Amino acid sequence: MPTFEFKARTATGRLESGQIDAASRSAVAAQLQGRGLIVTDVQVVATPTSASSLGRWSWRANPKSVDVEIGLQQLSLMLKSGTNLLTALVALRESAPSRPARRVWTQVAEQIQLGETLSESMGSQSCFTDFTIQLVKVGEQTGHLAPVISRAAESMQSRRSIGEEVISALIYPLLVIGMSIGVTMYMIIYLIPKLEVYLQSLGKSIPPMTLFLLTGSIWLRENFVALIAAVVVFGLIPIGLYRTKEGRFLLDKAFLRVPLLGHLMRLSDTASFSRSMSSLVANGVTLTEGLGIAAKLLYNRFSATIVTSAKDQIIQGSNLANALDEPLAFTPMLTQMVAIGERSGNLEEVLRENADFHERQFLTIMRRLNALITPILTIVIGSVVGYVYIAFFMALFAAAG
Repeated sequence: MPTFEFKARTATGRLESGQIDAASRSAVAAQLQGRGLIVTDVQVVATPTSASSLGRWSWRANPKSVDVEIGLQQLSLMLKSGTNLLTALVALRESAPSRPARRVWTQVAEQIQLGETLSESMGSQSCFTDFTIQLVKVGEQTGHLAPVISRAAESMQSRRSIGEEVISALIYPLLVIGMSIGVTMYMIIYLIPKLEVYLQSLGKSIPPMTLFLLTGSIWLRENFVALIAAVVVFGLIPIGLYRTKEGRFLLDKAFLRVPLLGHLMRLSDTASFSRSMSSLVANGVTLTEGLGIAAKLLYNRFSATIVTSAKDQIIQGSNLANALDEPLAFTPMLTQMVAIGERSGNLEEVLRENADFHERQFLTIMRRLNALITPILTIVIGSVVGYVYIAFFMALFAAAG
């Protein structure tokens, strides 16, 4: 019998955690609820001999997010067409585009054959988010599994589209900067010093522009080790700080105060929160449960803390709009739209429209930035590289004169 690790709250709000041996997650939840506890999380404890050792805590590579997304879409289509769940999972295993994806669907099918539900089986795989697992659980309870799986795939696709837009916007500037720095450093450190030796052997004077570059080249060569050490140290400090819970919270909060970066992060978190909450509420997840799941989906830890705090405030009787009223974490439009949704009783639709609006705003700003950065980079980097080339050729002319 597998061992499960649980986290729960008492009626007074006190946290409790521990381990229970049970046949499934649902059995663990039933035991805890019988003790009057509110279950917040149940996970399989990995053991060397259990199937779960290849699941959520596996060292093996997870399938790509897009592979999971496509698999969920295919699963939804097969269930809509009347295919039973186990047959659909076997078909997914056979058509999986990669070995990790094939392993995941194989393990999910095997656990279902052992008597677990789909949500429990997916819960043992780290490639499925809490959002997806919760939606599947609701679909199992309501008997509408195919639509909620499709909604989970749509949510993954929306998040992936935003990520791809950011990556595509950064690829060209970073490529141009990297190549320009490489060419410039090669000329300053290697070519121009050789040209200096040649000019001195001919008894020629060095042009002022070339002399300036030579001075910089000498300084770089003399302090190269110190510069590399400084870059490594000052690079590792923020990385190490970001890997700690407190450090990441402080840095995420500081990032939100940076004018342009903070605005983009607020747009992204507002869209992500609105999209996930819309899907959860539409599929029957309670508001407090939905907030707990949505908090885990937010990348910014400060914003996630606001959502977690909102969950506690709602339990104490506050409304959602007031609980989310934190301008640093989310855009002011979110609280306004949530207030409208709460008054009209149509929170799910309002949140969905809010997510669409903020996603469009985010993508629009990213495209404008990309269009603006490209000519600026061309001018700045062209000026630097042009200066180096002019200095180089002036030295050549001096040698030929």
